[in-house]
Amino acid sequence: MSPIFIIFADKEGITFEVPSSRDPNEKYLVTWDFDNGWFCDCKGCMYGHHLCKHILACIDYMKFINMALLDDPTVFKGSGLIAE
Repeated sequence: MSPIFIIFADKEGITFEVPSSRDPNEKYLVTWDFDNGWFCDCKGCMYGHHLCKHILACIDYMKFINMALLDDPTVFKGSGLIAE
């Protein structure tokens, strides 16, 4: 897979650029913010209302670079990624 880039970050959230696994010229924007959680502009996320593979890739990337927000268990509340 091509690299994931953080293209914007502030105190409200983070926006990533994630390449398509099928077309290297196609990119998706994945956003995480404190108020609304995760969102991706791919069809699977927009219409399926689930955590798509692009969001999961960003979560893995954040774990890989050891981002501090992962230390807060409330980040993933309601996502199905942690036991509640």
